[in-house]
Amino acid sequence: MGKYEADRRGSSREQAEVDKAYHKMTDSATRKHPTAQQIASRRKAMKKQKITIIVCCSILAVLLIALICGLILSSCQPEDDGKILPHVYAAGIDLGGMTRDEAANALHLVTDKTFTQKDMVIGLPDGQLTLSPAQTQARLDVEAVVEAAYSYGRGGSAQDLETARKNAANTSHTIALLPYLTLDLDYIQSSIQTFCDTFGSQLSQPTAQLEGYRPAYDPEHPDLAVEHQTLVIVMGTPDYAISASKVYDQVLDAYSLNQFVVTYDAPTLTEPTVPSAQELFQKFCVSPEDATIDSVTFEVTPEVYGYGFDVESLQRQLDTAEYGQTIQVQLGFIMPDITAKDLTSTLFRDTLAIHTLANPSGNSTERDVNLDLSAMAIDGIVIKAGEEFSFNNAMGRPTAQKGYLHVTEMRDGKLTDVLGGGVSQTASALYYCALLADLDILERHSNEYAVEYTRLGLDAFVDWGIRDLRLRNNTGAPIRIIASANGSEVTVKLLGEDDKQYTVQINAEVVGETAPETIVQVVSKDNIYDYTDGQILQEGVTGYEVQTSIDKIEEHSGRLISSTLVDTSTYKKQDQIIVQIEDNAPPTDPTEESVPDDPSEPTEETQTDPTETTSFFDIFFP
Repeated sequence: MGKYEADRRGSSREQAEVDKAYHKMTDSATRKHPTAQQIASRRKAMKKQKITIIVCCSILAVLLIALICGLILSSCQPEDDGKILPHVYAAGIDLGGMTRDEAANALHLVTDKTFTQKDMVIGLPDGQLTLSPAQTQARLDVEAVVEAAYSYGRGGSAQDLETARKNAANTSHTIALLPYLTLDLDYIQSSIQTFCDTFGSQLSQPTAQLEGYRPAYDPEHPDLAVEHQTLVIVMGTPDYAISASKVYDQVLDAYSLNQFVVTYDAPTLTEPTVPSAQELFQKFCVSPEDATIDSVTFEVTPEVYGYGFDVESLQRQLDTAEYGQTIQVQLGFIMPDITAKDLTSTLFRDTLAIHTLANPSGNSTERDVNLDLSAMAIDGIVIKAGEEFSFNNAMGRPTAQKGYLHVTEMRDGKLTDVLGGGVSQTASALYYCALLADLDILERHSNEYAVEYTRLGLDAFVDWGIRDLRLRNNTGAPIRIIASANGSEVTVKLLGEDDKQYTVQINAEVVGETAPETIVQVVSKDNIYDYTDGQILQEGVTGYEVQTSIDKIEEHSGRLISSTLVDTSTYKKQDQIIVQIEDNAPPTDPTEESVPDDPSEPTEETQTDPTETTSFFDIFFP
């Protein structure tokens, strides 16, 4: 046998085993021999299985060794340092980290002055109960408390001790003192029970009544020195009872914590209904009334004093009063917050302007009536700050029902009967006052012809529904108009608050004139009106152009602040008509245009008696 024969035999045996396994796995009916590639694949799969088994066995061995080591370590008892665990309290002291001796000294230092020397004070709703050490026989076994503190966390297994140490680092533990106290519990319990049996409260409602007599007083001017009534209030009591067992439990808890003050809050079954100070005021008192002012007319209603007490002060007393307490409140007169003086101290205090206009030639009776009615219409009107005023709106439409009468006036160059004629004299007086007060003039019109009762450029013509006088109150306070008429004169006054630091000067400058022409009316000597030669049928009136301005003059220095053009007024001229008699003139026919119409016609330009000479002012102020 050669050098490698043994190997070949071994190889043959191995090949036989592989073939046997292969045939067994395939269970082939023909059982053919595997190829060399199939044999190599089978060998590789078996090798992987062996490696997997070896790895699993290694892991199990490591785990078994770790378990054995853990059991050995857990069976070892940790070393005890002989100190109380952290955060262990007794009698309010942190004993953590102390030895037994240190803890005992600390407890003696605190408790030797309490249990044997300090009274237990129990606060109750209707008094307090005091238990002295001599009565309770209070004694504390300090050593037993120290032993309990030291023993905390040391009982049980080593694992229990380790858990206790971990917990002590994050939480606190208090040793109750009660198990180590000597107390006369029977005495404590009986004392509390006796006190509670004699204490309780039944429901009673508060009462309130006035004592004394209410003084008579003038509500506008009271006598503040008279004696006043007193309001007496007796607070009610609640319905409640004290539980002796709960008080007893609180006392024992306090002893266990080295505390010697106990406050017991008795549960209230029914509270008394306490009235508010405002309710009492409404029942027994009279509220003051402030002075008021009408927002349209600015008429002031005087204040009225009240009679009562300070509501806020009484409410504070009611909020802090004890059950059954008596409260006495002195009543008195109460001054209103706003008086008439407060409202009128600055209201209409100053005369902003006043002006009177009179007709030197006098007025007709009808004109005087209209003047008086227009003055009454605007009298007392208040123009609020920033508000606009319209003369026509204030006076209203002049009607016969209101008492206005017809007056002949020149309108559009013709004499016309006007219902309510003459009221422009009142408007002109108001216009002049508005200029003096430096109010804003929103609308103003001059008369068609110059008038006699006022200077040129200072008149204000009004015609209801057509021409108006409108003003704006540009001051910071209301303005009241006061107006009155007396025969042919009218007076207007403006009242308000004059805060201006300047005065107003009114200027009216004539910048142009138009002279009237003379028109000759030729008539025959036998004219039906008996006109005479040279007779004036119509007075001539000069036409004007007038510029009205106001100058503002500084009060103290007299310096001119500004000069402002207010308006330009244009007055028409009126030609003079004179009669000239000519013998050869044709007879005068009243229907001819060249001859004045019959004076019985009120709408024509000449409505005068042909036998008289009529002046311009006679036409306007008959």
